[in-house]
Amino acid sequence: MLPGVAARRAAQLQKLGIETWFDLLCWFPREYENWADLVPLSELADGQEQTFQAGVQRKPNLSRKGRLSMLRTVLGDGHHTVSAIWFNQPWLSDKLEVGMVCRFHGLVKRNGRTFQVQNPAFEAVDNPDEPASSFGYRPIYRLTAGMTQGVMRQLIQSLLNRTADNLPEPLPAWLRRRYQLCAADFAYSRIHQPADEHDIALCRRRIGFEELFLLRTGLWLLRRHRRQEASALALSPDAAGLSALDAFLERLPFALTAAQRRSWQEIMADLGRPHPMNRLLQGDVGSGKTVVAALAMLACSLGGAQSALMAPTSILARQHHQTLCRILEGSAPAPALLTGATRAAEKREILSGLADGSIRMVVGTHALLEDVVVFQRLALTITDEQHRFGVGQRRRLGQLQEDEGKLQPHVLVMSATPIPRSLALVLYGDMDVSLIDELPPGRSPVATYTAAGRDRPRVEQLMRRTVAEGRQVYVVCPMIEEQEALDLESVTAVYNRLAQQVFPEFKVGLLHGALRQAVKDEVMDQFMANHLQILVSTTVIEVGVDNPNATLMVIENAERFGLAQLHQLRGRIGRGAHRSLCVLISDSSDDLGRKRLKAICHAADGFAVAEQDLQLRGPGDFFGTRQHGLPPLRMANLYRDTALMHDVQEGLQAMIQEDPDLQNPEHSRLRALIVSRYPEVFRNIGL
Repeated sequence: MLPGVAARRAAQLQKLGIETWFDLLCWFPREYENWADLVPLSELADGQEQTFQAGVQRKPNLSRKGRLSMLRTVLGDGHHTVSAIWFNQPWLSDKLEVGMVCRFHGLVKRNGRTFQVQNPAFEAVDNPDEPASSFGYRPIYRLTAGMTQGVMRQLIQSLLNRTADNLPEPLPAWLRRRYQLCAADFAYSRIHQPADEHDIALCRRRIGFEELFLLRTGLWLLRRHRRQEASALALSPDAAGLSALDAFLERLPFALTAAQRRSWQEIMADLGRPHPMNRLLQGDVGSGKTVVAALAMLACSLGGAQSALMAPTSILARQHHQTLCRILEGSAPAPALLTGATRAAEKREILSGLADGSIRMVVGTHALLEDVVVFQRLALTITDEQHRFGVGQRRRLGQLQEDEGKLQPHVLVMSATPIPRSLALVLYGDMDVSLIDELPPGRSPVATYTAAGRDRPRVEQLMRRTVAEGRQVYVVCPMIEEQEALDLESVTAVYNRLAQQVFPEFKVGLLHGALRQAVKDEVMDQFMANHLQILVSTTVIEVGVDNPNATLMVIENAERFGLAQLHQLRGRIGRGAHRSLCVLISDSSDDLGRKRLKAICHAADGFAVAEQDLQLRGPGDFFGTRQHGLPPLRMANLYRDTALMHDVQEGLQAMIQEDPDLQNPEHSRLRALIVSRYPEVFRNIGL
């Protein structure tokens, strides 16, 4: 940390996540005040942040009202005036003298026939003829209690003075020339004190490129290290094994799609290598990923090895277990199921079977990560919807057999979350990708429509008709952490209204994350068995729940969901032979919100939905990169910077084609900097 920073100030910085000099250097401005473009007093506009030059025409008057102090004066240029007021800043009266000329910056508002500026920042102008550009752009930083913009600017300026011309340059000279990137010294200095908009754009591009390039190079090195250094059990089925796999495919009541066959061949080739597979199996909702996973688990079992499939919820784990038991019947012993709700005696039996190797396949939740779970010969771990697991949980699953002297398991990650390519390159940059990009024949797209609150009687009539036909209905309400209590109250109110007032003759269930696990499991079992006709739920049903009899979904306050999430939700219906319908209820008057809902009504493909979501929503978090175990991006934005990501990928490919081992001195410095900057992520890349 910087010398001379007192303990109290260091504690404030720590609250912001600033612990090292580099953290402080990367505390980039959230915005800038433009002090260079002066607005004449005659051209001031109502309701805008503006900079103007004026003289103090009246002695500042300080008044108090309880704890509130108000300092008032009049500013002018000889022709026009503007009143100024500062709240709770009485000390400024000593700094403002009649006749002094200052440059003021603040929010200007019309006050009757005149203008008023509230709490403006100001700086004395020693020479009235001084060019406006000399004032430049002032950085505005995110702060915490007890910290001011002045203090933060002073701390960063002190750091810039110390690091001037001494910053390490991570990017090779040829790369900077190719993509016209400024030097590190210039970028990290000028981003805090730019002269104009061009400086800001130049620095943002350079720093964003550097972040993404270091991250992508680190992920590539991690992937290369795993392939070269780590060992896994090579599973190549013999003639009998191949025959058993063929027999399994013959017994299926459907033929695999071309995309499923291609994905299976890629996975089988990986399993046959002596280095651990690290592969993402990505496919839209209902594309048939579970069957491909079942093939991989069967191949392990036939090779005398074990496999584990981990799901984020017990509902999804039990569903996977039921599906695997059904499709593997006649081909392999039924997999075991291990969740937090597994009874003690059954759990002891499963743990014993895993330890002695008699149980070849297991499906479970985070219960599989407990220390008591020991495998005799674990060859494959499969995680479903990996981004829903914490970083530590995912690492533990990948290391269940990584003790000294043991082989690492192959790793397969299944995800139905449609991820735009620019995001996938970072989130899954250390993985190979198999894409199931077609749906099995017979699955018709879910018809999606929007409705307003006034249409609710018609929607409820549709719900009644659906239940009368023997089908079932989902009603989904939003739930977000920031206002969980309010949302919980809302979903409960929807449930009470439907169960007691609208559909007293039907069985209506309630499902949300605050319920005990046993209650959630019971509600889901009742819905799957058609003992409940209508299920009011939060997004806990978003992933993987498969009830072919559910054909109608009503989503309340649909504008509060991302497009990708809406697509995931509607994927819970349309899983049987019956026509399915999704109704998005929203009374939002926001133009962007209406565009987004209209977009999903016309897009059936999840990846097209994801790209539209990216374009319409822009900056934001699809699902946090931090949850993936990746460092937070300080400058780059995976949604906004798709063109930059293309350049980064192109530059990386050029570098590794010329110097795959990064032996060039410029490139070896790059490796060292990646590890020092991101030690938690890339400590295992063999440096």
